Amino acid sequence: MENCFALLRRTALRPAVDVLKLLDAVIFNLLVGNADAHGKNFSILYDEGGPRLAPLYDLLATVAYPELSPRLAMRVGRRSMLSEMDAKAWAAFAAGATLGLPLVRRRVTEISETVKDQAQAVARALIQPGLDQQVLSRIAELVVSRAERCALTVQA
Repeated sequence: MENCFALLRRTALRPAVDVLKLLDAVIFNLLVGNADAHGKNFSILYDEGGPRLAPLYDLLATVAYPELSPRLAMRVGRRSMLSEMDAKAWAAFAAGATLGLPLVRRRVTEISETVKDQAQAVARALIQPGLDQQVLSRIAELVVSRAERCALTVQA
């Protein structure tokens, strides 16, 4: 993960913007339980606007599948699961990514709150023929629970 932040700082036309987007992506993947967020899921897009972090893709809540490992493909603060996260892990992550710890704590709290507020609405918006509404609701509940736990991890 540290190398991803360093690469963006060296490559992106607007590194400050893209580093913040990557920070948000790391937090989002942790709290929704996307253990499959590996290096190939982050790209630099080269277009007329200059090099920048590509829009996120391959986002899923792998924790909804009990047969899959809950361990993150790329560690956050030397931790590989939300259950291992604490204030020390976020401090280690911030130092390794060369980010201010107050910024990281604030974004964890803000993203956790947004996810908690929006999860059920997103689940309802996905309802269409062939998709099980109860499964979508259970995944949303799982994500809300993880967001609540994630918000607690930044407290010292």
